[in-house]
Amino acid sequence: MLPILGLLAGCELRPLYGGPAGSELAEKLAAIEVEVPHSRAGLALAEALRREFGASGLATEPRYLLKVQLERQRKALLVQLDDSITRYELLLTAKYDLVDRVADRVLLRSVIRQASSFNVVRQPFADFMAERDAEARATAELARALRTRLALFLAGHPS
Repeated sequence: MLPILGLLAGCELRPLYGGPAGSELAEKLAAIEVEVPHSRAGLALAEALRREFGASGLATEPRYLLKVQLERQRKALLVQLDDSITRYELLLTAKYDLVDRVADRVLLRSVIRQASSFNVVRQPFADFMAERDAEARATAELARALRTRLALFLAGHPS
């Protein structure tokens, strides 16, 4: 068991959110201002990102701007023999730029996708609520994935 610990010590693994580097990363994440489309999914994503970045707990001047373009697609997932659709897949695609406001340049540009599915029972209110729930789940997962990607980028990026 001890030789394995020696190998791990030499691989330069370090915790992302722990120690002094973790508090610096928390400050960087809190300094991200979010710009999203004015849609239900966009506003939900902005709120989820603010929670993920911890911006409400830290009074930090925005140093970065996260510009997000959101695309929403709904595709039939299960089609019955009578051509009725009983399950849909909801796909959210976020194209994003992380901009350094001080240097006025794009630091990171990428795309991230998140899928969620929901059943259709042919009752309008139930179908509407199922689709909204799928959108909320996809938005929350998209925010978590964005936080992770941005944290990894900012941890390796000098201030």
